[in-house]
Amino acid sequence: MKKLSMILSLVFMSIMFSAVVVMADENKAEKATDVEKVFPKDEVQKLIADIEKEEVLPDKETGSMSPARASGSYPRRKGVILATADAYKGLIPTGHAAIVYDPQHVIEAVGKGVVKGGNRWYRTKKTCWGVTVKKISAKKDAAAAEWCKRQLGKPYNYNYFNIKTRAKFYCSHLVWASFRDKYRIDLNTSAFGIAIHPLELVSTSKTRTVYKK
Repeated sequence: MKKLSMILSLVFMSIMFSAVVVMADENKAEKATDVEKVFPKDEVQKLIADIEKEEVLPDKETGSMSPARASGSYPRRKGVILATADAYKGLIPTGHAAIVYDPQHVIEAVGKGVVKGGNRWYRTKKTCWGVTVKKISAKKDAAAAEWCKRQLGKPYNYNYFNIKTRAKFYCSHLVWASFRDKYRIDLNTSAFGIAIHPLELVSTSKTRTVYKK
């Protein structure tokens, strides 16, 4: 009897675990669908086509670009913004953004919240743009990265239109908020209304491209 009870208990636990996994998958699919509604793929493709035409220019600190590398040197300077058109682990089907914190790390908002990630996008991403904000110094860029670091541990913001909150963030929202709050520089464009697509950080006239992969 005790053995039968144990078997039934294990079966019940297995069923419950399966149900949780299915619910998690459904929630993930629903969130991905929501993202695609906010950032339609056709519109994103137009944005990609536009930023592909962007000229790669010298970064603030180096003042020059090696002629041997037409795509520029990969950004390791604190405060440079990174953006990619790649999907991020199936959660964001239309791109991802982060800010360089040091040569080895970036600050980024991912599914589990704001974290310190690896600064190896030249290797881990199929596409990558590095941009710097015009009209401010490299020192101010670094301060924006510090602002992002202070948000570590905050949860992910699944409401892409709620850019006023500072209690939670999505990737491009985090980077945008750092420059908006510190310097009143708005890196958003009108491409997707209030929502901020990662590649808008590249397409805005307020940044310039210093690296492209």
